Amino acid sequence: MSIQAIRRFNRYYTRILGVFDKSVFNLNYSMLEMRILGEIGRYKGVTANALTQYLDIDKSYLSRILDKLLKANYIYREKDQTDSRKLHIYLTDEGQKLNEYVEVASDKKVERLLTDMSPEEVKDLTEAMNTIETILGKVVNTDLEEEQ
Repeated sequence: MSIQAIRRFNRYYTRILGVFDKSVFNLNYSMLEMRILGEIGRYKGVTANALTQYLDIDKSYLSRILDKLLKANYIYREKDQTDSRKLHIYLTDEGQKLNEYVEVASDKKVERLLTDMSPEEVKDLTEAMNTIETILGKVVNTDLEEEQ
């Protein structure tokens, strides 16, 4: 029973967020591609290995996405000063602009979801989400900084 309830919630929530939309905000990028761009923006100097572990994504798939973002001049890589095999990933100025656009558009999308809710409903929703994060955080690594 609980497995089906969790899966139903996952399907419901990913549909609301548009996780499977072919493009995000009329851009030529998927939700996952923009999520990766956002994580690079939030964790400056993150490594591909850390992203792979944190997002639980196939290395070759991540590599293709990073190559796409690199060719579009949204990211760049720098060798680690102590280990030349390790590359750190950063947003370019263009990548930062795109990330800011997506962040603002994402905030507006969530804001529209909350528009018809009472303050009490928003509080209840936020508390329920915090509860989910707390419980799942006990069994799943939810911090990208720990992966670096």
